[in-house]
Amino acid sequence: MTDPDIPQYAALLKQMYVLRDFNEAQIANLVTRLERIEVSKNNPILVEGEEANGFYLIYKGRVRLSRQVEGADQQLGVLAAGEYFGEEALLLNQLNGMTITSLSEPASLLRLSPDDFFEILTEHPQVQKDLHSTIESRQLAEKKNFDWISDDEMVTLIVRKHIFFFLRSLIFPVLIAVLSLGGLSYSLAQPEFEFADLSVILSLVGLFFAAFLGVWNYINWENDYYILTNRRVVWLERVIILYYSRREARLEQILAVNVDSSFFGRLIKYGNVEVRTFTGAILMRKASQPYRFASFIEDAQAKSREYLKKYEAENKDKLLRQRLGMEKSEQPETQAASTEGGEAGGKPKRPSMLHQILSTFLQIRFVEGEMITYRKHWMVLLKYSLLPFLVLIGYSVIVAFLAKAGLFLGSCFPILYGLIYLMIFLWWLYVYLDWSNDVYQLTPEQILDKKRKPLGEEIKKTAPLESILSLEHERIGIIQLIFNYGNVIINVGQAKFVFSGVRNPDEVQQEIASYMEASRRKKQEMQNVREQENVLDWLSTYHRQSEKLEEIEKESDWDLFPG
Repeated sequence: MTDPDIPQYAALLKQMYVLRDFNEAQIANLVTRLERIEVSKNNPILVEGEEANGFYLIYKGRVRLSRQVEGADQQLGVLAAGEYFGEEALLLNQLNGMTITSLSEPASLLRLSPDDFFEILTEHPQVQKDLHSTIESRQLAEKKNFDWISDDEMVTLIVRKHIFFFLRSLIFPVLIAVLSLGGLSYSLAQPEFEFADLSVILSLVGLFFAAFLGVWNYINWENDYYILTNRRVVWLERVIILYYSRREARLEQILAVNVDSSFFGRLIKYGNVEVRTFTGAILMRKASQPYRFASFIEDAQAKSREYLKKYEAENKDKLLRQRLGMEKSEQPETQAASTEGGEAGGKPKRPSMLHQILSTFLQIRFVEGEMITYRKHWMVLLKYSLLPFLVLIGYSVIVAFLAKAGLFLGSCFPILYGLIYLMIFLWWLYVYLDWSNDVYQLTPEQILDKKRKPLGEEIKKTAPLESILSLEHERIGIIQLIFNYGNVIINVGQAKFVFSGVRNPDEVQQEIASYMEASRRKKQEMQNVREQENVLDWLSTYHRQSEKLEEIEKESDWDLFPG
């Protein structure tokens, strides 16, 4: 008997980016090779440690990915209709690395046998390349252990800035290394040279600096990621010790994806990918394979829209059936894990003040969960530190002069000089803590402005996101323009919040706007749920009254509506 869903199978395959080069005949041929499988809820499809038995495409429903870690079941993510699994074990020629379990009643899957899978890859090498990219991206995400990825989220693709820009950043350190090696060779070959000892020292310092700069540039390049998951697009940027930034856009919020690449960029395959949303744009600069990354985003966005459409329709139908008594309502599972690792359901242990200071040392932006914390720019810290620094320089000059003049008398003078150095350091430490404790925070519900003097008073101002009337930012003077910092002005009713001296104020403004939009959408969704509940109440009441009317008509021996 012919499967009536075959046209839907073909439509689903056409939407997959990895099959973008397939024509109608190739899609039709692929459909004939698919085997439909129905798996009941909570039943395994693939089991960790067993032999791979095929490539699976989810036609309807959702599946859960998990793995045994130290004897405990760890969830790796959730996949929905239009997504696939099973390719990793086949391509890497290994046993299943995870267990796949159905979350739907039932989950409808389309299975491609291993032989057919490898035949397709032989005919279409680009498919294998795309699948390998996803596998490598997920392995990298697992290795990096990104703590912001939720349990039901799966990484689809990770790209970095093109390697050309890392190699370009090595020009300066390589030049320093070549000059230092030349100076070192000359000094060792000409020991009678008047400044040979000084030249050796400077050459060694130059070599060390070149090596340090090269490693620094590599780590900074390696720590910048453009990430696509089945929920959002993320730009992750980290500068060692100093800076951490995460900008993201939910797939359903994306309006357009644009790619800009120069002639040279098209030759070596790099460019800028711009993801436009309701609240602005995320510009991913110098990305490797930009057109491919943009196409992956558009594919994920289409899947997300289709999934949300189906989910909303199925959820409405399910709620209506539950209200009419045609289906039992499911009780939410208790989160037993919520109290694990703490004291009998108590609050999680708060890190010590020393740990907080060291973990965020010199950082001007860091993220904890969904809360973003901003500090004033380093130039502000430098301004505050200028006086202690000048005192240190002046005092060091005086100490050097006294030492040269032989005025160190007795053993107490070095101790006294050392204590003065300690006092200057403690002065600077006070300045740093004063700068460090002046923070601005953004959460999904509110903005906060916190000021705390070391060993002094603390002032905290808050305002809910829904109270914000307008946003603006400014850079005042050439210094702020050169070093890219300024003020973000937030108008809240009759009051104003000013995020003063923050790095990249237009980015901060956009992040606040994004949180405002997310808060507005959440509020709108809650209102939609309430309206939906009201409609369901009316339908449920109508259904009950209809049943009562039917019972009355059955029990009555006379005509309820004569004439």
